[in-house]
Amino acid sequence: MTNFSNEVQTIERDLLSMGDEVLHQMEQLNDVFFAPNKDANGLIQQDEMVDKYDRQIHTSILHLISLQQPLPEELKTLTTMMRMARELERIGDQIVNVAELKIELDVNDLRPYVSDSFVGGYKEMLDLSTDMLTQTLEGMKDKSHQSVKKVEHQDEDVDALFFSLQQQIIYDMKETPEQIEKLAPLFLAIRYVERMADHVVNINRRLSENHELDRS
Repeated sequence: MTNFSNEVQTIERDLLSMGDEVLHQMEQLNDVFFAPNKDANGLIQQDEMVDKYDRQIHTSILHLISLQQPLPEELKTLTTMMRMARELERIGDQIVNVAELKIELDVNDLRPYVSDSFVGGYKEMLDLSTDMLTQTLEGMKDKSHQSVKKVEHQDEDVDALFFSLQQQIIYDMKETPEQIEKLAPLFLAIRYVERMADHVVNINRRLSENHELDRS
């Protein structure tokens, strides 16, 4: 195996480690608004690790390209990994956005202020997005693209929940107008989760494109 191949494998491992870190953070979002004393600050601090991976992957790829002119298919692979790292970094940013909302609200548990329908829908939306990333990481490890169609369908479910939860927030505001200040930021929270799912779809499409390149 050439040194170039060894370096590519190292970058792939870093990319998977980055994905595992992002997945771990997503899993912690499930009850960030609804669990007393949930440490949102901890999630924000963990994003430093995601950013570190992103910088390391980009630096390694650029260094590798500067040392040895890659073949067209090798360059395509490196570019794909760089873009996938950037998508993961953006998911990390959305996680931070949700955590910052929790801090700004300064409420340990939002459950008394929202309907059970919203709580259930929000958690389902996050569970779907988390499962999408789990399958995507498995596809990266197996070097397959079997998850692409399923992930695309799950993203449609996330979008449907996003629009449904928007209507639920509006309904809750009408029912408890005195809580509008606490409910309004939830529009942003569900938007951030919806964007996480979009980034996962983008990673899957990159994965599929790279698989087709490998077959050609």
